[in-house]
Amino acid sequence: MFPFLRLPFLCIQDVTDMWDIDELYHFSLLSKKAKRISKRRKENDLEVYLNMYFCVLTIRRNGEDVCRMVYKQKKFLFNREEIPSFDPDFSSFFQLTQHFLDVFNCCLQQIDFKLKRRLTENHLIEIINWLNNSKTEIRGVVIKGATWSMLELYMNRFRKTIRQLYFNDKKFKNEGGYICKSVNFGIKDSFLSLHNSPWFHLDCILNLNCEQISGNKLNFTAEDLNVFLRSWQEGKTNREAKQVVLSTSSPRDVKEVLKGCGGELMDPRTNKLKFRILRQNKYEDIWIRGGIYIRRNDGCLAVMQTNSYRPYTEDEDVSEEQVEVYLKYRDNWNSENSHDQLNETFFSFYIF
Repeated sequence: MFPFLRLPFLCIQDVTDMWDIDELYHFSLLSKKAKRISKRRKENDLEVYLNMYFCVLTIRRNGEDVCRMVYKQKKFLFNREEIPSFDPDFSSFFQLTQHFLDVFNCCLQQIDFKLKRRLTENHLIEIINWLNNSKTEIRGVVIKGATWSMLELYMNRFRKTIRQLYFNDKKFKNEGGYICKSVNFGIKDSFLSLHNSPWFHLDCILNLNCEQISGNKLNFTAEDLNVFLRSWQEGKTNREAKQVVLSTSSPRDVKEVLKGCGGELMDPRTNKLKFRILRQNKYEDIWIRGGIYIRRNDGCLAVMQTNSYRPYTEDEDVSEEQVEVYLKYRDNWNSENSHDQLNETFFSFYIF
């Protein structure tokens, strides 16, 4: 065999820089020296997406799939049409995955979980311990399915600071009570729960300090929403929040939500503000028409919008529906004798 590793380093580097990912990866497994050489490859701009349920790595560059790595029989198979199979022996998988991340100097762009069926609590503890102890950055975690007990275990034991946590399970079964009252790990950008979120306690929201917060079909009362709003207004919680979207399981009276907050109703025909919204890791400009203005004690502005409101482009005319809702609100808003409730299930806060 040609003594490749005996060549001058620059010659080796020139050759390895031309190799595909799988070639460089397999070379890096040969020895410690081979790993050191592999780590010096230029322009490592790969994104790693980890499916923890099937032990599959999808490697992307600039949003395009580059290769797929399926873990099987204690090794990775590259770009095979293999049907992923569940392997409860995670130790080798962790070792090989960490090796890949170290060699290519990658973060984990996203980890997908299904916290149910074949995955046991002991498996999940093993996975969480590995992630907590790893020095690799984790940007996003997506939970696509979970049982009550497994989600509770994850929320209580995970400790790694991440950018985004996304909970997406249409069939999540509510077993009563709350899973957690606080998040024990850092979330920098987004906490999104798009389907039924009965497990989402008010204290959980108050303990979040990320840019985006979203919870759907929450068991929050108007008083709960008022506590959230007043706590923000007094500067006690959620100081980094830019957008908070909360929907409730049944209608809540807007006046009770805003009680004591000094909200000012704005005409959508004459009032609009530009807002930079975070969508899929990118910022977009939208325009907020009307809404209810609320000031924090330091002067920071929040605009609350409800069911009928929607974002606009810069030159788009306000919808007739939104004008009608505004006029209805105005009549009720200015009437001291009005006992009519302004019932809504959707409360969105844009913070400037």
